Amino acid sequence: MDGLPTGLLLVSHSLALAQATEALVRQMTGERLSIALAAGTGPDRADLGTDPLAILEAGEALAACQDIVVLMDIGSAVLSAEMAVDLAEEPLKTKLHLAAAPFVEGALAAGVAAGAGMPVAAVLTEAAAGLRPKLTALGGQEETTTPALQASLIRKVTLGDPNGLHLRPAARCVEAASRFEATLCLRFKNREAGLDSLTALMALGAKGGEVVTIEAGGPQAEQAAARLAAILTEVPATIDKVLEAPSGAGPVPISPGRVSGRLMAVDRHQPPIPDTATEAPEAGWIALLAAIETVRTHLGDDDILAAQAALLSDPAILTPAKAGVFEHRQHPAAAWQQAFAHAAAGYEALDDAYLRARAKDVREVGNEVLRALLGGGGLEWPTDPAIILVENLTAAEAAALPAEVLGVLDRHGGRTSHAAIMLRAAGVPCLGSVVLGSIPDTLAFDGATGEMVPNPDAAARKAFTPAQAASTGPASIILPDGCGLEFWANVAGPKDAALAAQSGAFGIGLARTEMLFLDRVDCPPEEEQTARISAMLAPFKGRPVTVRLLDAGADKPVPFLHLAPEENPALGVRGVRALLKHPDFTAAHLRAILRAGQGHDLRVMVPMVTFPKEMQTLRGWLEQACQETGLPCPSLGAMVEVPAAALTMPDLVPVCDFFSIGTNDLTQYTLAAERGHQELAAFANPANDAVIGLCARVVREAGSRPVSVCGEAAGDPQAASRLVEEGVRKLSMGAARLGPIRALWQGRD
Repeated sequence: MDGLPTGLLLVSHSLALAQATEALVRQMTGERLSIALAAGTGPDRADLGTDPLAILEAGEALAACQDIVVLMDIGSAVLSAEMAVDLAEEPLKTKLHLAAAPFVEGALAAGVAAGAGMPVAAVLTEAAAGLRPKLTALGGQEETTTPALQASLIRKVTLGDPNGLHLRPAARCVEAASRFEATLCLRFKNREAGLDSLTALMALGAKGGEVVTIEAGGPQAEQAAARLAAILTEVPATIDKVLEAPSGAGPVPISPGRVSGRLMAVDRHQPPIPDTATEAPEAGWIALLAAIETVRTHLGDDDILAAQAALLSDPAILTPAKAGVFEHRQHPAAAWQQAFAHAAAGYEALDDAYLRARAKDVREVGNEVLRALLGGGGLEWPTDPAIILVENLTAAEAAALPAEVLGVLDRHGGRTSHAAIMLRAAGVPCLGSVVLGSIPDTLAFDGATGEMVPNPDAAARKAFTPAQAASTGPASIILPDGCGLEFWANVAGPKDAALAAQSGAFGIGLARTEMLFLDRVDCPPEEEQTARISAMLAPFKGRPVTVRLLDAGADKPVPFLHLAPEENPALGVRGVRALLKHPDFTAAHLRAILRAGQGHDLRVMVPMVTFPKEMQTLRGWLEQACQETGLPCPSLGAMVEVPAAALTMPDLVPVCDFFSIGTNDLTQYTLAAERGHQELAAFANPANDAVIGLCARVVREAGSRPVSVCGEAAGDPQAASRLVEEGVRKLSMGAARLGPIRALWQGRD
C-alpha cells in the first residue's frame, strides 16, 4: 500500500459538514492520509441523513488501508455505522473501528495520529481524547469512561525468556495485542499493565521463569490470550544475543585503510531544551509527532531497533507528553523530555539488573526524538587525532567528519550505507559490527581485512601505519582502442571536493546535494542552498560538474520535506518521486543550482528515474528556472538506478541528455537485497553478472548519449574493469579510490 496504514471514514448527516471537516483535517495532514465520506442522503446527498449502504461503499473505497477509523456525528449516524459493519464482509469487517469520539475534534485528533503513522489503537485513543484541549481551556472536567476490565478468560503462563519480560518480547506483545478486538491486561504479583503500554509491561519487573497472569475480555479474548501466551512462553533461539556477541562474530570491513592511534568512544550531545511556554500547542504537538515518525523511520526493522521504535507509540510516554503540551503549555521538547525521563526512571527502579539496563533504550530513543525535533546536536568530535568508536554513524555525520578522526569503528554499520560510501570517498578507514568487551586506550585496525589489535606495541603500530599513496595523476588516459577513459569524483561537501581536485579528478561526476541538508528540520532558503552548493563546487572552477537534485527518501529522509513513514521506504517516495511532490522546493532548488553552477560546465542530474514523464516534468521546471534566473539551460540527465529504466532505455533516450548509472541502488533492486542489511552483505556485489549485464545494456542503447557510472562499482577494481570492457568510458568515485583505480590502466596507457 502506498498510503498510511490507517484511513478515516467520516459519517455525517450533512455532506457540507463532512466536507468541511475533511478540509480541516487535511490542513493538518496534507493529501497523504486516506479519507472517505459517507454523508447526507437523497439526490446529490443534499438531504440530511445517513445511509448504511453509503457507509459500506465508503469503507470499501478505503479497503487498501490496514485499518479504518470511523467518526460519526449524532444519533442515527452511530446506528447506521453499526449496521454497515454488520453488512460488511471480511476482511473489511475487521478493519472497521467505530470511534467513541466527538466528530470534528475527534477527526482532527485521529487525522494527526493516523497521519503520523501511529497504530490504530493509538489513533482511537487520540480521537476519544479530542475534547481534552477544549475541556482544559474552559476549565471543564474530563470524564473517566474506561471501565475496569471484565475478564472472560484468565491464563497463567511461565516466562520462557531467561532475561524476563524485556524490551523485545514486550514490544511483540504490544504489537500482537493491537491486532485483536479484545481488552487485555497482564498481572504480576500485585502489579498490572495494559497491553497498550510497553513501558508498563516492562515495569512489571517479571523475570525469566516467573509466572504472569493474562486477563482477556472481548470478542477475540481467546485468540488474543493464546497469541500472548505463545510469545511469553517462547524460549528465544539466541538467548545471549543481546548481552554479548555471538561466538565467531567479527568486525565487517567497510572502508579500506590501515590506521593506529588513540581510541575514543564518542557520544551524541543534545541540543538545549527551550524553557519557554508554547503559544500554539496543536502546532507543537504536530511537530513532536513528526519528529517521532522521523526517528521511527530511521530505526528500521532490526529486532532490537524495532523494539525501541515501539517505545515511540507507548501511551505511558505519549500521554504525559501530550498533557505537558496542551495542559501545561510546555514546549514540546520539554514535555517529551520530561515524559521519557520519567519512564526511564521507572526502569531504573526495578530490581532486575537486566531490566534496569533498558532505561538506556528509553533515553536513547527519547534523545533521538529531541534531535529530530530541535535539530542540531550530534557527535562530540575529538580535538586531537583519534580513532572514534560510535553507534550508527549517519551520513550527515560522515560528511562533517573532522580531520582529527583517523578512523571509525561502528558498533553497527554496513558496507553500502551512505555513511560507508562517504567514508570510502574520504579515504577514512572503517570497520562495522564492532564489539569490544572493554575500551582499550589505543587500537590499530585494517579496514580492508577486519583485523584489530588493541593496545598495539611499537612493531604493530608501525605495521598499521598507512602507506602514502600518490596524491595526483592524470584526469584521463587513452585506452588501447584509442578511446579516452575519464576519472571523475563523487563529492558531498567542500572538503572531499577539494581532495578530489587535488587527486586530479576530471570533474565532479556526482555532487550529492542532499548531504548538505540531511539534518535540517527547517527548509533551507534558496540563498543558503546557493551558497552551500557553490562552496562544494568551488574547487572545480571552470571544469565540468554534475549536480544531482536532492535525493531524499529511504535512508536519507531529509526531515524538512516531511516524507510520510512507509512500510518499504526503499520502494517508496524517494528521489524524483519526492521532488515531484514538492514543486515549490524543487523550483527553488533548481534556481539555487543554476546560480551555484555559474563559472562551471554545469550538468543537472535527476535521481531514481523510472518513466520518461518524470524527466519531461523536470525539464519543464528547469527551463522555467532558467527563465527566472536569466541563466542558460544546462544538460539534464537521468540516474539509472531502477531496473525498469535500464530495460526501457529507448523510451528515455529522447528525453535525456546523458545517463549516469547508480550501481548501489541498481544492485539492491536487481538482487532484491536491501543495501544496509547485514545478513545480505554478500549480495552487495557490484560485479554481479546481472548488474553488469544491465549496465552493458544501458551503454549499448544510449547511442550517442554519454554514460558514466557513479556508484560504488566505479571504485571497485573487478567491477570497474568489467564496466570498461562493456564500453563505459566515465568512472566517478570517491577521491580516495581515484589513485588505485587509475593505476589499473596507467600501465596500459
